[in-house]
Amino acid sequence: MKTTYASMSLLLLGLLTAAASAVADNLPGTGTLSGTVAAGEDVQAAQVYAHNDDKQMTYVVYAIGGRYNAINLIPGTYEVRVEHPGHTSDPQQVVVESGESATADFSLRQGDVAAPAIVGSTRGAPEGAELVPYDELFPPGKGRDMLERTCMTCHGRNFISLKSGLDEAGWQALITVMLAMNDTYWGDRGEASGEEPVPFLPDGLLGTPEEQAELVAYLARHLGPGTSPRMVLNDEQAPIDEEALAKAMWIEYTAPDVTPDGGPDRRFQEQFFDLDGNVWLTEGLGAGGALARLDPRTAEWSRFPYGADVFGHGVVTDPMESETVLWIAGRGFDVGRLDPKSGEYTWYGDTSTNARWGGHTPVFDSKGVLWYTGIMEDRLGKWDRTTGKLTRWKIPTANGRPYGIVVDRQDNVWFGNLHTCTVTRFDQETEEFTEYVVPSAPCALRRPGLDSKGNVWYGSFSGGTIGKIDPKTDEITEYEVGRFVEPYETYVDLEDRVWISDGGQNMLIRFDPETEQFTYYPAPSPHSDRPKMHITRDGAVWYPNRGAASLGTAPAKSGVLYPDMSRMTTFGAYFAVTDGRAVGTGSPPPAGRL
Repeated sequence: MKTTYASMSLLLLGLLTAAASAVADNLPGTGTLSGTVAAGEDVQAAQVYAHNDDKQMTYVVYAIGGRYNAINLIPGTYEVRVEHPGHTSDPQQVVVESGESATADFSLRQGDVAAPAIVGSTRGAPEGAELVPYDELFPPGKGRDMLERTCMTCHGRNFISLKSGLDEAGWQALITVMLAMNDTYWGDRGEASGEEPVPFLPDGLLGTPEEQAELVAYLARHLGPGTSPRMVLNDEQAPIDEEALAKAMWIEYTAPDVTPDGGPDRRFQEQFFDLDGNVWLTEGLGAGGALARLDPRTAEWSRFPYGADVFGHGVVTDPMESETVLWIAGRGFDVGRLDPKSGEYTWYGDTSTNARWGGHTPVFDSKGVLWYTGIMEDRLGKWDRTTGKLTRWKIPTANGRPYGIVVDRQDNVWFGNLHTCTVTRFDQETEEFTEYVVPSAPCALRRPGLDSKGNVWYGSFSGGTIGKIDPKTDEITEYEVGRFVEPYETYVDLEDRVWISDGGQNMLIRFDPETEQFTYYPAPSPHSDRPKMHITRDGAVWYPNRGAASLGTAPAKSGVLYPDMSRMTTFGAYFAVTDGRAVGTGSPPPAGRL
């Protein structure tokens, strides 16, 4: 996108005005950083990183029209650098003082900075793996069509190409392993708890034996012996909205190591805000399971180990308690309760084996009943506050794999189904399920969201689309986001704009249903995905930065995007509330304190 001289001059004037007034607008006790970035005409929206090693906080803004501006920096010493694909700069040490404005100017040069040009995950990628355009790596045809509706639906576009070099026997063996998982690994999870085993893959997903043979032939022909591991080149970069990016600022908080040998050892999965503006995250991986708490005002972390052989996946704050109480859902139990004051957990459901994945994502309804999805057992569950008992319902279609969950204003429970590409509504009064099959099926569908009009939004992870379900008419409308976009969640903010967490091109994306326009925010951390968002009353988008930590290439982080940094009123994270419910989840606000 080219910018005219006149428009650039106006933009620069706006940025200069913002920089001049930033100190006055800063939060108390913070400072400002601004400056210039000299670069060629081919450089758009270079990212300026300001890292505070003492606080382990990194601020990131975009350089637009040769200038950048960051506000609300906690006083301290920052290492500041500028990056853009194929370009680099010399870092500078800058001291930011309370109430003062620091400056640092940069010149970008051609450099060995990896371009964010890889589509999706790089898990298992060897160093120096070749990047190849999608149509060259996977030539169009029936074989690719089968890959897109099967393997790529769950694993993304790079999983198969990183297995390059196998002959027909090798590819057939890989398919056989996937099919065998239905009868062994995944089935055992049900048997371990006395449940009827549910095959992980829907029957017939990988086609007939004849179709499998055709798929094997395609793979051996294009990714056979003599080919090296390759990854998909992102040759369809998202458009740059300079006006939007000029206002935006990211902050990422790096979690401290907790193992003696150091190194990336933690991975965050989901998050939620508590009564006091803290961010809670479920974590697992090398350091064992725990709930982690981040105070964004001080950048201080606390950790509450589970003390049991479990894996927490989703977390939510109890809305009926006057003090902060957390509930989690996960593997090795159904739901669990943490009292942070005592550090004690209470577990509900079968805890006899970690192999059983009873709970996945929890949410409260307006009566304080806790609902949760049961991904591996194809169930919807609830914990009743009055009885302390669990009740579980089998979902209508096998292999659905219930995932993300929200509650509407009528206390209907909605959840996305990973494998059947459906969104399901459960009526508490009648105990009836209604399934909506989305037009982009087959796909992987994870986390739906709710807008103020009662519409349910969803993302087709493997289809590059988002959609809206109108429960009043049962009409479904879909919107194309991008060929390589992988929508993980659709979360609706206070202004009914839909936010999309995308791991395919490593972005957060905002969609305005009124104008049907998308705005793309390139993320600061490479090779990351953001599996769960929550949006504050100031419009800040919080997320756990899972992907890079999962790969072992970066430490675990919790991050936040301020789409308009001038609206920032606090570092704390507080839900927006409309008509007594937290915007985005449908839960009531905790004890009315929000």
